[in-house]
Amino acid sequence: MLLVLVTNLIVLPVAISFFNDDLSARWIAFNCLSDTLFLLDIVVNFRTGIMQQDNSEQVILDPREIASTYIRTWFFLDLLSSIPFDYIFLIFNQGYGDNYQLLHAGRALRILRFAKLLSLLRLLRLSRLVRYVSQWEEVYVSIHPSNYSLNLGENL
Repeated sequence: MLLVLVTNLIVLPVAISFFNDDLSARWIAFNCLSDTLFLLDIVVNFRTGIMQQDNSEQVILDPREIASTYIRTWFFLDLLSSIPFDYIFLIFNQGYGDNYQLLHAGRALRILRFAKLLSLLRLLRLSRLVRYVSQWEEVYVSIHPSNYSLNLGENL
């Protein structure tokens, strides 16, 4: 997902700014793949645990609470940036020829995907939790070293 996001970060501004008619098979395939991955990401976000807001570093796994929080925060931005408005415009307005302003407006909404980078910053909080768990794991290993010792003589 991060690779698609970074690729969009580079390709979309160039395509929106400099290319009027970029309906090549590769471009359409890239956009369809990208749109599909972002739409799947929306589904995954409804099932992904969230960190509790009071800095207690607890993960909330209740599906209703996750869905409620996601709808209140990132859902509409994710949905708006994932719907392929440019292709919808092309399907419904095939006879209008060179009117690319609406097509570019539809493509410009894909720029909202860059807000996804902000959501990736939330992962930094998760890394704090991982460090915390690893510290407790080290404490446990130091208390119970026999559970984690490697007996090479038994395996030979």
